[in-house]
Amino acid sequence: MNFLSFLLTSTTFVPTDGSAASAAADGTGAAASGGLFSNPITMVIAYCVLIFGVFYLFSIKPAKKRQKQMQEQRDAIAVGDSVVTNAGYFGTVVDITYDCFIIEFGMNKGVRIPVLKTEVYGKREPNMSNEAPPEPEKPAKRGLFRRSE
Repeated sequence: MNFLSFLLTSTTFVPTDGSAASAAADGTGAAASGGLFSNPITMVIAYCVLIFGVFYLFSIKPAKKRQKQMQEQRDAIAVGDSVVTNAGYFGTVVDITYDCFIIEFGMNKGVRIPVLKTEVYGKREPNMSNEAPPEPEKPAKRGLFRRSE
C-alpha cells in the first residue's frame, strides 16, 4: 500500500452505537460514506494548499507583476534619457552595455559611472526649481457597490 492510498482511505471515525459490525459487513464503512475530506490528514493537506493559494494571489503574483513593469521601464531607457537611481541620484544615460547603464552624474559633465540596470529606478527629470510640482487630480472616491460618497 503506498502512502497516497493510505492518506485517502484511512479514517479516525469510530461509530459508538455498535453498528461497526454491520457497516463492515455490507461495505458502507466510514471511508466509503465520508468522501475525500473525511480523513483529517487530507483536510490538513487541503488547508495547506488553500493557504498557499491565497498567499500566491496576494503576495507573489503582485510582486511578479511589479517586477515585470519595472523591467519594461528599464528596457525603454535610451541614450540621452534622464534617469533616477534607486539611491535617488539623477543622471543622464550616455551609453548602454549588456548589464549596465553608463550614467553621467552632476553638472560638470565628466563624472561617468557604470550602474547596473537593476539599480536604475526609471526615467525622471529632476525638479530644479523651488516650486512644488502640481498634484495630479485624484479620482472621486467610490463607496461600497460603486456608490458615490
